[in-house]
Amino acid sequence: MTGFLRAARRTDVHAVVVGVKLSGETYRREEPTMVRPSNPELAEKILLATAAIIEEQGPDGVTMRGVARRIEYSATTIYLYFENKDDLLDQTVVRAFGWFSEAMKEAAGTGVGVERIRNRARGYVRWALEHKGMYQLMFQHDSIRPLDSETGSVQPRTLRDSEQLIEDAIKAGALPATLDAKRAARINWAGLHGVVSLALSGRLFGAPADVGMERVEAQAMELAEQFVDSWVGARA
Repeated sequence: MTGFLRAARRTDVHAVVVGVKLSGETYRREEPTMVRPSNPELAEKILLATAAIIEEQGPDGVTMRGVARRIEYSATTIYLYFENKDDLLDQTVVRAFGWFSEAMKEAAGTGVGVERIRNRARGYVRWALEHKGMYQLMFQHDSIRPLDSETGSVQPRTLRDSEQLIEDAIKAGALPATLDAKRAARINWAGLHGVVSLALSGRLFGAPADVGMERVEAQAMELAEQFVDSWVGARA
């Protein structure tokens, strides 16, 4: 083997150089890989269309053809930006955690003290119940990669934000200095996630379609506040 193996159409692919060992010598050849088109606006449009379908139909309602119809493009166009459905859902999760994180920061408000922790808990429940399809995708859907992957690394950011609120309350004297903020943040998330998951499943207050989402939200909010007070109130 001599020289390089060239891609037939260099406008469509670029080459990745890899080593191949033959007869005791190392040769180099080029393997073609797809070049993703650079159109951030269209990529954003695809992600927003995917998010809209998830909100309406849940994660299982997403198909590449369905997203394409939503933005009035061919399904082939979607594959130019996302390798497959799992890749599309993974990238949507990254965006969803960004929306979720911003909503939590806004809900917490300003200042210091345990009230910001309570406010954040209320915001958590409200956002999850208002965006139940997205919440399911973020925390419960089978297609999402584990937390040690690039996508999963976004989730700990929301935990760090919660941890920071607790640390601020400790510094302000609203919580004892002996409290482990990192552990408390995880306990807090586990409790809120449990309340939301049970509420959405209908196993806690009844099915939302039967008892009404307003009632479910009110009861879930009350339970979440009681949970937060169970560990914050006793220490405040």
